[in-house]
Amino acid sequence: MHDYLGHPLGLAGWFARTIQAISSIIVLGITAWAVSEGNKTLSVIFSLVIATTSLVVIAVAVGISCLARRAKWHIIPLLVTDAIISYLWLTSFILLALNFNRRTCRVNRWIGEVSCSRSYTAEAFSFIAFFTTLMGLFLETAYIYWAKPDSVPRTEKRLHQERLSENLNAAGLT
Repeated sequence: MHDYLGHPLGLAGWFARTIQAISSIIVLGITAWAVSEGNKTLSVIFSLVIATTSLVVIAVAVGISCLARRAKWHIIPLLVTDAIISYLWLTSFILLALNFNRRTCRVNRWIGEVSCSRSYTAEAFSFIAFFTTLMGLFLETAYIYWAKPDSVPRTEKRLHQERLSENLNAAGLT
């Protein structure tokens, strides 16, 4: 059986993680621009923090997972971070949607100029980041349940139990 990177579910998970990282970088750039231009609303600051945190936390989780790939628990850091980050991205998307979709493009919430494309781009990529994080979480869960091999094959477990009972019989303990 393949490891996580060699399995099709794992490759799809890494593809989703790559899309998530690209989306995070785009949201990070747009929201950092908005903050530098003077827009310091809750939705913009929250999205900026989530984009930055997402990149750092996912990089650490991937590093831990790659270093411990021989251990049974190597996928757990990815599962935990994806579960947390997905809901933070959903919150970011909702805040951006509530902030930008109430008014038309003529009334700008950013810096006084008409830049609706930037606000809609940040909103769209925050949803893409949420969706790919959630997709990665489902792919990792599917890998754990369907593709992860047992650490010891069942025939070896049975042989081990038979040897143990023979040793206990030989020692007179049964």
